[in-house]
Amino acid sequence: MPRLTLAPDREIVVPFCLNSSPRSLNVLRRHATALLCLATLVWPVNAQEPRPDPYDLPAEVEAKIDAALTANYRLQFDRAETILRTLEAERARHPLIGFGHLLNAWWELTAAVLEEDETASQPMLEAAEIVLAEAETRIDAGDPTGEANLVKGATLGLIGRWHITNHHWWRSYIVGKRAKAALEEALVINPGLIDAYAGIGIFDYFVAKLPGIVRFVAFGGAENNPEVGRREIDLALAEGRFTVVGTQAALALIELRNELNPTRALALIDELLAGYPDSAFFRSLRTIALYDLNRPAELTAEAELQAQLLAEGRFPANRAAQVDFTRGLAHFRAREWTEAHADFLAAVKHADRTDPWGTWALLHLGYLLDLDGNRPAAREQYRQVKRLTNRMGTARLADRHLDVPFTASNEQMTRLLPD
Repeated sequence: MPRLTLAPDREIVVPFCLNSSPRSLNVLRRHATALLCLATLVWPVNAQEPRPDPYDLPAEVEAKIDAALTANYRLQFDRAETILRTLEAERARHPLIGFGHLLNAWWELTAAVLEEDETASQPMLEAAEIVLAEAETRIDAGDPTGEANLVKGATLGLIGRWHITNHHWWRSYIVGKRAKAALEEALVINPGLIDAYAGIGIFDYFVAKLPGIVRFVAFGGAENNPEVGRREIDLALAEGRFTVVGTQAALALIELRNELNPTRALALIDELLAGYPDSAFFRSLRTIALYDLNRPAELTAEAELQAQLLAEGRFPANRAAQVDFTRGLAHFRAREWTEAHADFLAAVKHADRTDPWGTWALLHLGYLLDLDGNRPAAREQYRQVKRLTNRMGTARLADRHLDVPFTASNEQMTRLLPD
């Protein structure tokens, strides 16, 4: 069988069923590290044993990074920053600490769904530039564990995702390619950095979902099977160190928005909530899944649980609108329009800029006006939503219903987020 060399101490045996022509081997070399996920699952690999701790982090540093991530998931951003600032002495040696600051800014931005707000995005984008510079400095000085390349790839991945959200398609393509290359380099240096497969897998999944001609022109005919990306994501979930929770949340969103499979999404979300029951962000994902599954009684129970968490101080105080909206959404799904109207009004009253559900409540008040036959008032409501920052498709839905009235048979009665 032909052998494909990845690095001096690493080879993959190419199965005989593959075309072993020089051209085929060149293609494999270009995508070798992305294919390594499949290799480790299916093919024998002659490689060095991964380090017991691939990051070589002191125990105290590792524990504090974990604590900061936990604060992120609970939307306790000030607490996360306080924890990370105690690690400044290790920052030059471990770029992962700087990335922790960036991730905190990213979670704060994305939990508020303010990626399309340029002013709100600036702290995250500035943090990303700082972390990239730190990673490059570490790479230039030598990157023995691959940590700096991993951080570089993950940072570029966040920037690329921000460009996609803002419809900067060409920039997202350029940045995404650089991100994947850095993550692949991290794995060449250190095969134990399984966290890298989270970014590679998400990249491969979404590239495979592109139309064939776009994928061929922009990505050189890259893999067109999204299951390759899914298997890489699964590997990161099974064996990753710091990316498991974030990857699981991303996979839940993929199930909700791309695969349209709320049953699988709910299973993932409930696993997340088993570890972080008071995460307002994970609970908002559960709200979406329950709505799509047409479970108004469970939505009501979810709203009451969120109200309890808010009253106990275990939910951020600025998430009151989320509680009101969840309660209103249960009534809306059950077609209890009067009760839904009262809860949506309460959500608007309690809305905070950092809580996207106030905007969603405004949109649903427009739906109710359409259902009541008050088309002029409904259109004015949609105009008001369009003047606000787009939050997971609110502007697109408002634009749609400016032209077409919302009806009880509309798709958004069965699926919350837009297509």
